[in-house]
Amino acid sequence: MPGVIRTVLAPNPSPLTLEGTRTYLVGTRRVVVIDPGPADPGHLDAVAGEIGDGVVVSILLTHDHPDHAAGAAPLAEKVDAPIHAVAEGTLAPGDVFDTDAGAIVAVPTPGHTRDHVAFHYPAGRAVFCGDLMTGGMETALVAPPEGDLGDYLDSLERIRALRPRVIHPAHGPDFTDPDAAIDAYVRHRRERLDRVRAAMAGGAATLDEIVDAVYGTALDPRLRRAAEGAALAYVEYLQRAEVSVRDSGA
Repeated sequence: MPGVIRTVLAPNPSPLTLEGTRTYLVGTRRVVVIDPGPADPGHLDAVAGEIGDGVVVSILLTHDHPDHAAGAAPLAEKVDAPIHAVAEGTLAPGDVFDTDAGAIVAVPTPGHTRDHVAFHYPAGRAVFCGDLMTGGMETALVAPPEGDLGDYLDSLERIRALRPRVIHPAHGPDFTDPDAAIDAYVRHRRERLDRVRAAMAGGAATLDEIVDAVYGTALDPRLRRAAEGAALAYVEYLQRAEVSVRDSGA
């Protein structure tokens, strides 16, 4: 909803954060801040400036990664507001935060991390998805031990069931056709699973070999570690699936 949703972009660009972390403000008089971002003084000053004379109801964290959460404590001190985060035991699924522009509801979306939540904004038919999805892309990082591919796929469907009109990611542009975007994310994961399965069937036995077979030589070296984590997530998912089939007697 124009005017009641504002975005402040943090100056922390990287291959994984794209142009930086997007801090969202919902409301004008009673404001919720979603993902304050890194503890960068200039960024936090910009967030406080956008809040203006409004009262911050809560600072909400989608998860505890520093590019989302490190600025929470200094911002809380600056604007005199509470922090709500799963990692701190101060946020639970279904918690509701009232702004002057409508309620914000916490929705469990593990997969990128165990503590990951999204925030549903029913009045705007919107979801703030954190790192569940990355704007302009068809994938987001899922890597053990904190990430789990099965949980991740379930979380995508949980977001779909909310029937949002727009999904606001923490990195990259908005998704304005959520169903198509989620379809693309699921399709990408299934295709990657097929490629990992084929690589293992073809003799790839180590993560290095699987990464080379699946991602090829075009992989940006800066993303090698992330690719290894993603490959491990696929392997663990396939191993669990095989165990489930054996246990069922199929």
